[in-house]
Amino acid sequence: MSTLHIVSKSPFRTDALQRCLALAGAGDSIILIEDGVLAVNQTALTNAIASLNIRCFALSDDLAARSLGTDGTAVSATDMAGFVQLVCEHRNSLTHA
Repeated sequence: MSTLHIVSKSPFRTDALQRCLALAGAGDSIILIEDGVLAVNQTALTNAIASLNIRCFALSDDLAARSLGTDGTAVSATDMAGFVQLVCEHRNSLTHA
Protein backbone atom coordinates (compact mmCIF):
# COMPACT_ATOMS: atom_id res chain seq x y z
CA MET A 1 0.00 0.00 0.00
CA SER A 2 1.90 3.06 -1.26
CA THR A 3 1.59 6.58 0.04
CA LEU A 4 2.07 9.93 -1.64
CA HIS A 5 3.76 12.27 0.84
CA ILE A 6 3.04 15.95 0.16
CA VAL A 7 5.55 18.41 1.63
CA SER A 8 4.47 22.04 1.47
CA LYS A 9 6.70 23.77 4.03
CA SER A 10 10.28 24.99 3.78
CA PRO A 11 12.92 22.67 5.24
CA PHE A 12 14.48 25.83 6.70
CA ARG A 13 11.41 26.73 8.78
CA THR A 14 9.81 23.41 9.83
CA ASP A 15 10.70 19.77 10.28
CA ALA A 16 8.06 18.66 7.73
CA LEU A 17 10.67 17.10 5.42
CA GLN A 18 12.29 15.16 8.26
CA ARG A 19 8.91 13.87 9.45
CA CYS A 20 8.07 12.86 5.90
CA LEU A 21 11.33 10.98 5.44
CA ALA A 22 10.86 9.19 8.76
CA LEU A 23 7.52 7.80 7.54
CA ALA A 24 8.32 7.15 3.87
CA GLY A 25 8.94 3.60 2.73
CA ALA A 26 9.69 1.62 -0.42
CA GLY A 27 7.19 2.29 -3.16
CA ASP A 28 6.13 5.63 -1.73
CA SER A 29 6.50 8.95 -3.53
CA ILE A 30 7.12 12.47 -2.30
CA ILE A 31 5.93 15.64 -3.99
CA LEU A 32 7.31 19.00 -2.97
CA ILE A 33 4.87 21.89 -3.37
CA GLU A 34 4.76 25.54 -2.34
CA ASP A 35 7.81 26.30 -0.11
CA GLY A 36 8.52 22.57 0.12
CA VAL A 37 10.33 22.87 -3.23
CA LEU A 38 13.16 24.58 -1.36
CA ALA A 39 14.22 21.04 -0.36
CA VAL A 40 15.23 19.98 -3.90
CA ASN A 41 18.93 20.18 -3.01
CA GLN A 42 18.73 18.83 0.54
CA THR A 43 21.23 16.03 1.21
CA ALA A 44 18.77 14.22 3.50
CA LEU A 45 16.25 14.06 0.66
CA THR A 46 18.81 12.82 -1.85
CA ASN A 47 20.01 10.10 0.53
CA ALA A 48 16.45 8.99 1.32
CA ILE A 49 15.51 8.73 -2.35
CA ALA A 50 18.40 6.35 -2.91
CA SER A 51 18.18 4.30 0.28
CA LEU A 52 14.39 4.00 0.60
CA ASN A 53 13.64 3.32 -3.08
CA ILE A 54 11.19 6.20 -3.32
CA ARG A 55 10.40 8.67 -6.09
CA CYS A 56 10.44 12.41 -5.54
CA PHE A 57 8.79 15.15 -7.55
CA ALA A 58 8.51 18.94 -7.30
CA LEU A 59 5.70 21.03 -8.71
CA SER A 60 7.13 22.92 -11.68
CA ASP A 61 5.09 26.11 -11.13
CA ASP A 62 6.39 26.37 -7.55
CA LEU A 63 9.96 25.73 -8.72
CA ALA A 64 9.64 28.49 -11.32
CA ALA A 65 8.16 30.92 -8.79
CA ARG A 66 11.28 30.44 -6.65
CA SER A 67 13.77 30.39 -9.56
CA LEU A 68 14.70 26.78 -8.81
CA GLY A 69 15.22 23.75 -11.02
CA THR A 70 15.76 20.04 -10.61
CA ASP A 71 18.81 19.65 -12.87
CA GLY A 72 21.51 17.65 -11.12
CA THR A 73 19.13 16.43 -8.41
CA ALA A 74 17.25 13.19 -7.80
CA VAL A 75 13.98 15.13 -7.98
CA SER A 76 11.78 15.22 -11.09
CA ALA A 77 9.70 18.27 -11.97
CA THR A 78 6.01 17.72 -12.66
CA ASP A 79 3.04 19.87 -13.53
CA MET A 80 -0.43 19.91 -11.95
CA ALA A 81 -1.63 17.08 -14.19
CA GLY A 82 1.32 14.99 -12.98
CA PHE A 83 0.38 15.81 -9.39
CA VAL A 84 -3.14 14.54 -10.02
CA GLN A 85 -1.70 11.40 -11.64
CA LEU A 86 0.44 10.77 -8.55
CA VAL A 87 -2.61 11.07 -6.30
CA CYS A 88 -4.38 8.50 -8.48
CA GLU A 89 -1.39 6.10 -8.44
CA HIS A 90 -1.16 5.94 -4.63
CA ARG A 91 -3.67 4.42 -2.28
CA ASN A 92 -3.03 7.02 0.43
CA SER A 93 -1.79 10.58 0.59
CA LEU A 94 -0.32 12.33 3.60
CA THR A 95 0.38 16.05 3.88
CA HIS A 96 3.37 17.12 5.96
CA ALA A 97 2.92 20.74 6.95
